[in-house]
Amino acid sequence: MIKAYSLQTQILVALPPGNYRLERRNGSGGDWHVLTGAGYVPDHEGITPIPVAGNFLDTELFDGICQYRARNHANNTSPWDHTGWLRCGNAEPIGYSFGNYKAPEGSWGDIITTDDLRYTYLWGIDFRASNGASYTDAQIQYFINAALAQVERLLNITIKKTRIVTEPQRRGLVKGKDYDVEESYYLFKRERIQRNGMIKTRTRPVISVSRLDLLNRDSTILSLLPRSQLDKTKGLIRFFDRLPRQSDTLRAVEAAVNPYGPDSLNRNLFYAIDYVAGFETSDDVPMDLREIIAKYAAIHLLNNIGRGLMAGFSSSSLSMDGVSESFSSTQCATSAFYGADIKEYKDDIDRFIAENKMKFGHIQMGCL
Repeated sequence: MIKAYSLQTQILVALPPGNYRLERRNGSGGDWHVLTGAGYVPDHEGITPIPVAGNFLDTELFDGICQYRARNHANNTSPWDHTGWLRCGNAEPIGYSFGNYKAPEGSWGDIITTDDLRYTYLWGIDFRASNGASYTDAQIQYFINAALAQVERLLNITIKKTRIVTEPQRRGLVKGKDYDVEESYYLFKRERIQRNGMIKTRTRPVISVSRLDLLNRDSTILSLLPRSQLDKTKGLIRFFDRLPRQSDTLRAVEAAVNPYGPDSLNRNLFYAIDYVAGFETSDDVPMDLREIIAKYAAIHLLNNIGRGLMAGFSSSSLSMDGVSESFSSTQCATSAFYGADIKEYKDDIDRFIAENKMKFGHIQMGCL
């Protein structure tokens, strides 16, 4: 897997063993250029890419962001391996709030960037504690990832693109390479299918469905994918054709229930569904949802930064020879140093969740 590290004036590209064709593009709207003996040039017929092996130190930089990709030098059909965006030179802040960020090719992207938090949602706040320690981008990214997971749980949706499959071990699928999350079978209920003609996926929104099989305990009965339609936002798979009535002749169904009889039909049939949930890239996430995730991350950072600036401090006073000085902060046993900002962001989040939970999810109903 290709990795790259920004040294501001240089970038170190680390490649796995072998010889690779290396390409770079400058800026989110730039074209890919091939590394040759004369430097990076546009890809066209007749160029001679130089093979790159091991670590490569790129010194031909500019002010902005860049991305690298590499593939086997001897095989022009091998897949590309991409890096994320890398800052080089004296780049301006990068993020959605600055209008200069797009998801890098080959990657889902960042729901918000560390610069979005530093210079927009936490504008004017010094990320340095009273002892001189500074918050790193890696620490900020941790809270961004945590906020993304928390908002997903609050809204009962999936935001980051996730590949979901059934029975991966039996099919020889590798986690991280072929899929991200394993899901169990969906139970078959003839009465519900005949009445509603649809399946509600456990995760939504849904990008695509690649497998929709009606199974018995031993083998596939039939694929329903060609005769289905997907509601991506609600995660509903609707069937064009209803299943035959129980009194109709269907050899596959008869084989599935034999010798248990028709009463055990529902307990011997299952749906196996492979699908991709979430949004295709971070660019496709609605702006208001992105902002709520940013505010959630900002709350965690405000708590920690406030503690580092003035931990456990509420007020102080000093008097000497008739001269007195006093200082009082908003921090106390029940209020953080940035308590007002935290409360404002929390109120925005609570209001958004209350107003939009049904927009992204389903109404939960039950009966006694």
